[in-house]
Amino acid sequence: MKKRLELIFILLFSCLALLFLCGSAVLATQQSEADDETEEESNLPAGSGYVFTVERGTLTMPDGIRLAVSYWKPQAKKLGEKFPVFFELNGYRKDDLCYLSWDYPVGAYFARHGYVVAKVDLRGTGDSGGVVPDAEYSEQELSDCVEIINLLSKKDWSNGKVGMYGLSWGAFNSLMVAKRKPPALKAILIAHASDDLYYQDVHFIDGVMHTDVWEAMIDTYNALPDTKTYALTREFFANRFDRTPWHFQWKENLADGPFWRKESVRFQPSLELPVYIMGGLLDGYRDTVVRLLNSPNKQVKADIGPWKHEWPHTGTPGPNYEWRKKALRWWDHWLKGIDNGIMDEPRFMVFMRDAVPPSEDISTTPGQWRCGNWPLGGIKERRFYPGEGRKLASSAPGETKPHTLVYKAGVGTGVHGWWGETSGDMSSDDEGSLVFDSEPLKESVEIIGLPKVNLTVSADAPLYQWSVRLEDVWPDGKVSLVSGTLINPADRQSRLKQSPLVPGEKTKLAAEIHFTTWRFRPKHKIRLSISNAQFPMAWPTPYKGATRLHPGPDTSIELPVVEKNTLTAACDLPKPEPEEWPPDASYEEEDEGKSTNIEYNQETGAAVYSCGINQKMTIRDTRYHMQEQNTWKVNDKDPAHATYEAVTDYAIQPPGRALRLMVKFRMVSDEKNFTLTTIRQLFEANALVREKKWEKTIPRGNH
Repeated sequence: MKKRLELIFILLFSCLALLFLCGSAVLATQQSEADDETEEESNLPAGSGYVFTVERGTLTMPDGIRLAVSYWKPQAKKLGEKFPVFFELNGYRKDDLCYLSWDYPVGAYFARHGYVVAKVDLRGTGDSGGVVPDAEYSEQELSDCVEIINLLSKKDWSNGKVGMYGLSWGAFNSLMVAKRKPPALKAILIAHASDDLYYQDVHFIDGVMHTDVWEAMIDTYNALPDTKTYALTREFFANRFDRTPWHFQWKENLADGPFWRKESVRFQPSLELPVYIMGGLLDGYRDTVVRLLNSPNKQVKADIGPWKHEWPHTGTPGPNYEWRKKALRWWDHWLKGIDNGIMDEPRFMVFMRDAVPPSEDISTTPGQWRCGNWPLGGIKERRFYPGEGRKLASSAPGETKPHTLVYKAGVGTGVHGWWGETSGDMSSDDEGSLVFDSEPLKESVEIIGLPKVNLTVSADAPLYQWSVRLEDVWPDGKVSLVSGTLINPADRQSRLKQSPLVPGEKTKLAAEIHFTTWRFRPKHKIRLSISNAQFPMAWPTPYKGATRLHPGPDTSIELPVVEKNTLTAACDLPKPEPEEWPPDASYEEEDEGKSTNIEYNQETGAAVYSCGINQKMTIRDTRYHMQEQNTWKVNDKDPAHATYEAVTDYAIQPPGRALRLMVKFRMVSDEKNFTLTTIRQLFEANALVREKKWEKTIPRGNH
């Protein structure tokens, strides 16, 4: 089964889960000391368009630190020809662990069409100099991006116009840099971006404590030496290996506030630069697309497809299209000044999902593409009310008894790691939930947008969470997940001024369910499923007890129903084009240890969720072997004492050497605290070279 955590682990360590599918060029084997004085590799076939080279060099920042850069550079066809450039910066080590990434097909495609594409290693990572920052999206990172834009615009081959692009990390920081408006930055093109670092990143999903596989991965990446020599120098230990792991910083900032909002574009004045954003209906960051479209900036174009956290031409599940061909028109308009009419075309393209059977292995989603302008017309809110007999009705019930929900901390494994997966039959999750079903539908009901949920609840303790899932019940009883959200009731009055529940007191909760499209077919039922756990996505709350849902006019779900389809324009869907793969690298997926395992014993209450990878690859003459195992545990009878453990084991074997980095992560909770522990161990030739340990106890607050 293709579970999200399997996919991330199988692919992410070669950047195939964050930067997804592709290859890389045969880069120069030596790096110069002067900016952009790079050694060129042999020309690649021209195909139709420009011949290009792939080069490596450095860019010097104002403080003298050199950042490593790779260029895909077209060869001028005439004397003095200039090219625009767009770039991406992240911490995924472009020359080894991310070598088998999408860098090459992106670079090759656009270089052949007359663009320079640049990829830069984050300061203190990969082959870049300097110190690993305190966390991602630091002031230093964004300032470096601004300086990179300035330097790229002044290259002798540059026409002075620069763009930024990226998927995930590169999309996040593209938005943040665009907010700063560097003069040479003319537009950005991004996929799967978040504008809200607290509610919609991997540290606190919907304001709820979350431990993500990415956190262990990036803290391992940050402890590795440079990609050029793998030298174990005093500088390496001081600047990388001995630096405090980032997850201490994340978990110390348990509540929303300045740490998270400083660079969250959602809370800043509207961006003024042109933005082309791509999202996925199975991606945790998809709501950003809607917020950007709703902003005053009318130079926003958006596509939302049926995929997970991937580019549209390879994203799963399909159908797919060649986003690079569409992107070329975007860059031609903003970086080459070509009047191709792209800004006169519909701003919005979305995939309307037909009822999708519950399956974790689905390859193609049934449905149709729709294009048009924003805001959408023809949408009418339709409200349903949970009531007696677990029915979901179109009118509010009268006075009725509350529904009691006994808290079971291990419920929720069917959704896996975040709101962004293919999921199987949700019936097992619904067994530990309150479920309310509509009558079988007499006609199709289509929805596009963010459903809204309002709950009147009470509880016997000051801290619980609510998970709300919108589901589709098939005539044969199968249940598909449509979308969902988590609710931290401490945020009910203000995210910036949290307040715990008052035991026994009724309180009102309200939230938006994450953006979705769906066609409920005739004879299907619409289901509202409510629980107090979503394990392992949401860290369990500490109190063993129960909550109550109070039916009435203030407890409902509102669906954005398509009364009239206004998205009628024909969609431009170029077919995906073949990829190019590196001739000097190979990837080998191992079977052992990569599967997801779920154990939930209803009698003992013990729940265990585990997943991992075992992957090998070879790049030129260096062999890499990445292994990781992640495990979450909780017991319904003692929810306060939950644990997360991860062990990463990276072996790197340059000619004549054998390096191995092992990192052990552990997070445990009790009634009052979280305790975080990290141990890094570095070996060469099986001998321990260095070991470093961090441990900290943090009051758990409203988590």
